[in-house]
Amino acid sequence: MNIRKIKLALTVGLLNQEAGNVVHDIQAMMSDFREEVGAYVGAKVVKMAKLNPTHVQQTYALQYERCTLKVDLISNPATNLQVVRNFSLAS
Repeated sequence: MNIRKIKLALTVGLLNQEAGNVVHDIQAMMSDFREEVGAYVGAKVVKMAKLNPTHVQQTYALQYERCTLKVDLISNPATNLQVVRNFSLAS
């Protein structure tokens, strides 16, 4: 598995992303690497913290057969705006 190639593709994809559901968009981007990462198993919220009255930080773990992608999101539930703070890929 070429982790560097996957991280680069995710970075470029997230930079070019339109407003929407970030987790769904990342799943779609990762489907391009299905042969390397395996099939999508599921996603769960690992951590949730309220930053202030309008913003929440969430950490999602997207599980694939051969790796796990953790994504830190800052979101505003009132406006449905989501911003990726950080992501990491572990095999």
